[in-house]
Order: sequence, then C-alpha cells, then structure tokens
Amino acid sequence: MNPQSLTLRPSPPLLAALAGAALILLLQAMPELIPALEYRRTALPGQPWRLLSGHLVHLNWTHALVNAGAWLVLAHLFAPQLALKHQLASLALGAASVSLGLAIGYPAIEWYRGASGALHALFFTGATVAFAASLCQRSWATALLPLLLVGGGWAKVALELPRDSATPYAAWLAATTVPQAHFFGAVAGTALGLLLSAKARTNLSR
Repeated sequence: MNPQSLTLRPSPPLLAALAGAALILLLQAMPELIPALEYRRTALPGQPWRLLSGHLVHLNWTHALVNAGAWLVLAHLFAPQLALKHQLASLALGAASVSLGLAIGYPAIEWYRGASGALHALFFTGATVAFAASLCQRSWATALLPLLLVGGGWAKVALELPRDSATPYAAWLAATTVPQAHFFGAVAGTALGLLLSAKARTNLSR
C-alpha cells in the first residue's frame, strides 16, 4: 500500500478558506487598520476598495472567529459542488452586492464590518447548485438535504430582516448585527447558484 494514498489533502477551496480565515484574524490583530478598510457609505466614491475590504474586518474577536470558522465549514461542505473559482466568485459577488445594496437601499446604515453577508452568498450558491444537480439526476433522496438548506436558509433570512434600517443588538456578539447584509448576500448567492446550474445543464446537453 502506498503511504501517499492515505494522505488527506485539503481541497483547494478549503486551502483558500484557511488563507482567508488567517487574513481575517490577522486584520483583527491590527485594529489601527480596521477603520480604513470597513464599509463606510460616504467614503465609497473615493475609496472603492471598501466594497470588498469591509467584509474582511470585524467588530470584535468573537465576530472574527465565528466568521473565520464559518468560512472553513462552508468551503469544505460545498467543495464537491463548487470549484475554487466559483467559491471565490460567490464571495466576491456577495461582498459587492452587500456593499452596494446597503449603500443604495439602506443609506442610514453608514458603516459595516463582517464577512457574514458574503458567507450567506457562498451558502446559497452551494446549496442551490447542489439542489439543481440532484434534480437533474432525478435523485429525489439527495435533493432533500439541499432543498432543506435553501428553504431553511431563506426562512431564516426573511424572519430576521427588519422592515427598516434597524440593526438589532445581539447579546452573544456584544454588538449590533446587520440582517440586511444577509439578505443581499442570499440574493446574490441564489442568483449565482441558478446561473452556474443553468450553465452546467447547458454543457451536459451539448
């Protein structure tokens, strides 16, 4: 038996998530940089990098650790459905959608930090692709779990979404949350998941 066959090799998405999680924690350890990177609506015209960088900085260590861990879990969970380029595209699209959505739809929310909106995009992209793939294979048993993920995820997003620009306080985080970011991430992720699924189905029919 070849010993190399027993070696567990992390998937490319998981390796990227490890690097991303390390970057999140590194930035959290440099608080002097965080204000220059956070999403801030009034600064976007002159500092467009905040569209993306605001999703790498966090409110506190609890916030940073939770999102870093969630990135690792989602990257591993959806590695079979989403290649590295698709996971990175989902995160980037989710981050940009959250920033633009907040700027246009909720101008009263002047600043934002955190990866949870972008991670919602990754979650919904992976779950949508998994569900669509099961339907294409007519595998109803394997379609049940991704269907529950998509349906349960959207129920959670809808239930937590305020009707205005409110940012509810979360005791576990010792800070306010921005459920609106989760909504925009979910929209972006679902849309990308449907697009990738349609593209995969077109390739199969050729």
